[in-house]
Amino acid sequence: MKKSFRSIALVTLAALIAVMFTSCTKTPSDAESFKKLAESKNYEVYDASSQYSDSVEITECIIAFPSGHDFQIEFYTITDKDNAKKLYQAQSDIMEGVKGSSYSGGVSNGSNYAKRTLTTDGKYLMVTYIENTLIYVPPTDQKYKDEINSFIKDFKY
Repeated sequence: MKKSFRSIALVTLAALIAVMFTSCTKTPSDAESFKKLAESKNYEVYDASSQYSDSVEITECIIAFPSGHDFQIEFYTITDKDNAKKLYQAQSDIMEGVKGSSYSGGVSNGSNYAKRTLTTDGKYLMVTYIENTLIYVPPTDQKYKDEINSFIKDFKY
């Protein structure tokens, strides 16, 4: 009986570990899905890809901004996941440098993604990547934080 219980316990533990590792990954979306969601929310959509024609990392940039609001959400397609991670880290380092004396935010990481948020001095910033895609929210008034996070959640990013 002890041997059977131990076997069941080991199988259960192995299954839990497998679930943990597979739940630490996310599936990236694409620029077309980003555009469609932004348009469905009546956001203005601008394809800024030509501004990055000399970039070896960025292949596509779509910017969405709602009329009458002073913020934008930027979606980037990057050449590969290593470059996406590097760009995320560079932006994350910049965010670290702009922290005021009072701030809140957080970082979450998985095997193919990371997200960092920061609220400081009345501003909200966010950067996140999944695989070879990246979303960036430049510093904006923190009153738009919930709307921005709702958009990101609806995008399933």
